[in-house]
Amino acid sequence: MLAVASLFLGAALTPAYAVVACGATGEVTQGTNGKFVYTVSVTWDFEGGAIPEEINLLLPTLDDCPFYDPGNPVQAYYVVPVSGVSQADAGCYDLQGLPITEIAWMGAMATVDEDCWLFGIHIEYTNSGATQDCFPLTADTGVFVFESYGEPIAPAIYYDAIVIKAGPDCVVCDYEGPLPDCNTWAPVEALRWGTIKAMYR
Repeated sequence: MLAVASLFLGAALTPAYAVVACGATGEVTQGTNGKFVYTVSVTWDFEGGAIPEEINLLLPTLDDCPFYDPGNPVQAYYVVPVSGVSQADAGCYDLQGLPITEIAWMGAMATVDEDCWLFGIHIEYTNSGATQDCFPLTADTGVFVFESYGEPIAPAIYYDAIVIKAGPDCVVCDYEGPLPDCNTWAPVEALRWGTIKAMYR
């Protein structure tokens, strides 16, 4: 269900577009090596007034997790963005000069995004890879995937968990689906002996 979204610029509300709507749903499947695969479908409609530049997914279930430290190399693979895909506007070519029909969104973990006033663990998907010279559609549904060792919490509604940056504005909408839980996963088996020794020096 596509819901009317909140639109803000910094901390001030800015009615830049007549109608702005977005919504997101997700699902999770069991992956390999103890990982879970989360698939999030984000739908937006800027009524022809803007195109998305960033798709941000907040992970509030990890904000106060005592077992998750994003700056610790041991935890580097607790959450890993995989990919994002949405349709590209007509006449697009990738950086190799090949005609393409889809935007390849690149994901990265982040904790701060001052452009949209995000202060919390989130995944930031940007069109910064091979399709960066192409434009997404002003109304579309994109599919964004990430993996996590965090076991999924039962699907719930997470208010304002999706933040879409479009030009100078940021659109906030809700996400309904599962998110990774906070657990005691410690990938000792994935570390090389040299890394383990270095941790105890």
